[in-house]
Amino acid sequence: MAFRLRHSHLGEPGHRQFRLRRGRAWFAGGCTALAVLGCVGTTVAAPASASAVTVPVLLSAAPLGLNAAPWDYIYAANASAGGGLDQIQPLLQAAGIDELRYGGGSYADYYDFQTNTNIQNCLPLNATASFTSSCSSSDSLDFSQFSQQAKAIGAQSFVTVNYGSGTPAEAAAWVAQAKSTPGQDVALWEVGNENYGCWEVNNELAGPPANFQGYTPNTYTTVNGVFENPTCPQTTQGNAAGTQTLATSYAVNAKQFLIAMKAADPAARIGVPWAFDNSVSGASVPNNDEWNNTVLGTDGKYVSFVDAHYYPFFFGGSTGGANPTDQQVLQALFGVPSLYSKIRTELNAYAPRASVVVGETNVSNNTTTTVCTPTGALFAAGDVLSWLAAGAKSVDYWDMNNYGNTTTSCTNADYGMFTSSAPAAAETPYYGYLLASVLARPHALLATLSTSDPADVLGYQALVPGGKYTVAFINTNTSSAETVRFHAPLFGTLRTWSYSAGNQNATNSNIVTGTAPAASVAGGITLPAESITILQTR
Repeated sequence: MAFRLRHSHLGEPGHRQFRLRRGRAWFAGGCTALAVLGCVGTTVAAPASASAVTVPVLLSAAPLGLNAAPWDYIYAANASAGGGLDQIQPLLQAAGIDELRYGGGSYADYYDFQTNTNIQNCLPLNATASFTSSCSSSDSLDFSQFSQQAKAIGAQSFVTVNYGSGTPAEAAAWVAQAKSTPGQDVALWEVGNENYGCWEVNNELAGPPANFQGYTPNTYTTVNGVFENPTCPQTTQGNAAGTQTLATSYAVNAKQFLIAMKAADPAARIGVPWAFDNSVSGASVPNNDEWNNTVLGTDGKYVSFVDAHYYPFFFGGSTGGANPTDQQVLQALFGVPSLYSKIRTELNAYAPRASVVVGETNVSNNTTTTVCTPTGALFAAGDVLSWLAAGAKSVDYWDMNNYGNTTTSCTNADYGMFTSSAPAAAETPYYGYLLASVLARPHALLATLSTSDPADVLGYQALVPGGKYTVAFINTNTSSAETVRFHAPLFGTLRTWSYSAGNQNATNSNIVTGTAPAASVAGGITLPAESITILQTR
């Protein structure tokens, strides 16, 4: 399979180790996390086939993340100056966003933090241009301001350093500065963005050990009906040999970055990219095992985490027709646990102390109109809850602003969580994160929840700090309501949240809150078509 252009990144105006904690109490009263289905005194019926309870995961201090970028002028200024910072910051706090990833996707591999400039205008033919050359340009959101804004909402920073056109010394200097400068501390570092792909700047390819000459990033064209980069190793050498070339080059050279960055700060937590196979069509890497085995085999002892970019689809525009339907988009999330299991198995072999983060995720690696429909909210909520319940440390939505919608109305294909307007307005994925944050709180215990309809309904359960037990259901069936039975310790009067495609306002932002007696769901609960329902003990 030929590599495909990642429209989200290049050429746009920008584009802790988990342990399974056993025996923790889910709620005051002695019912342990492993005994939820057998808990005495529960009021909710068990499903006909509730054979297993997943072991709950203790969430990190920062599970909910979002991508920001040096080129993001919306997040760099208040509305009065043509941006949306003053609208976005309180919304991020309300949704519990506690991690911001900085670098801008592929932009990270041609951005220099010291000069706050990039060489995008020098590409593709001059990837070795100086960051002070005439073709370089400055950026709106420098690292100092980014750090200040992240800290203002209580979020930690996740930074991708420039592997593609940078140097180990430059990366180490960034780590040293962040360590020594108050307010610029970084929780997670990553060496390069998606260096398994031929959309990335990758100057190291030309040197040892690969000595691969003639590569230019993102020079995609259609040849005999195949959209590919003719200078890419996978194109000229074949998939297996080409991926091996990319992996060998990255593994050897990234090791120098890892060593230099660790020397600058021995406590630095540093990760490398993870490559999915073709079951994740919007992020697939041909012969992905060549990449993962080679990189982790060489660098595993230096690696604190792997960064998996989850784009389950490869389409642009609206759903339906020749593209996946809304229901197909949502049902892709049922595959997340097995994807996580594959990653964990690989890490257990090469880097058992390393964890998993999802540094980028969206419906597709192309812009879609799901950000303007209820599907965008349901996907975002199910995406983050599924990965966190499986064991991921954090999940960072791609991205904050991406200029698909430049007014407060959401009508065009986009990636953004917010419109790129002054003032900025929330798009539907924001409401998904707002709902997910009821469960995905720092240091909460989170697990999946079995229901009587495992084919259509995604279920989750959480014990959040303060002792409130919470369950959430996502009905992925877009045409039919589903009545499900489940088993969970719900007592007294419950707080409720509901979001359904059939009950929306003009901006698809209608979340209905209320209360209900636990007895009302004892015999089961009816979930509207294409909906999220959350119940929480008070």
